Amino acid sequence: MIKKNLKEWEECLPHVEFAYNRAVHSTTELCPFEVVYGFKPITPLDLLPLPIHERVNMEASKRADYVKKIHVKTKELIEKKGKSNAARMNKKRKEMLFKPGDLVWVHFRKDRFPKLRKSKLKPRGDGPYKVLAKINDNAYSIDLPEDEFGVSNSFNVADLTPYDGEDLGASGYQEETSIARGEEQLDMKTDVKMAVKLDMELDMKISHGRAREEREACARGEEEVQAGPNPRPLKDKKEQMGSAMKNQTSLEE
Repeated sequence: MIKKNLKEWEECLPHVEFAYNRAVHSTTELCPFEVVYGFKPITPLDLLPLPIHERVNMEASKRADYVKKIHVKTKELIEKKGKSNAARMNKKRKEMLFKPGDLVWVHFRKDRFPKLRKSKLKPRGDGPYKVLAKINDNAYSIDLPEDEFGVSNSFNVADLTPYDGEDLGASGYQEETSIARGEEQLDMKTDVKMAVKLDMELDMKISHGRAREEREACARGEEEVQAGPNPRPLKDKKEQMGSAMKNQTSLEE
């Protein structure tokens, strides 16, 4: 719709809004305009006479009852669609349950803890913290000092990871995350640094070995020249270049 109207795109917004409000939604099976006002908006293509049962110029009481029925039907369809989406999304979801007193790791989301996530090198979580109470199956109250972090102590289970430690109150569920494997990541970084250091030392040894082999080869070449049929001392490059220039001058004369 915009195409060549890149500089005047805001003038296209009313047309886009009208088209969206007139389109049938997959959840409600009605268009948003009909859900609110009880009828579909008319376009220039809808100038044909409407059937009697679809006309909206009815009495106020009948129209109010009609809109109420639409709202009830829309609510039922939205709940049905929500249950369908929840069943599809929770198919591979692992249930995570905690009890008051369990220890957990808390994940620091960037939008909730902006000061603690300014740098990628800063830790993405902290803990362990104790679970204070269960709000529902998806939310828990954590013993997080509000004066230190300045946020609410209610967290979704997506931001909580069971603390796998020696404390007997920790939950038995196991789920590996980047937070719980902090020590393992440090060990991996140390191993990588050691591997890089060993590679550099190996490269240096190879370079020194090649240089030594080249020097030995040059020394053997000099010995072979001196031990030839007409042994003569080797001249340096300056003397060789000077003799070559003299020979060229004599040939030109």
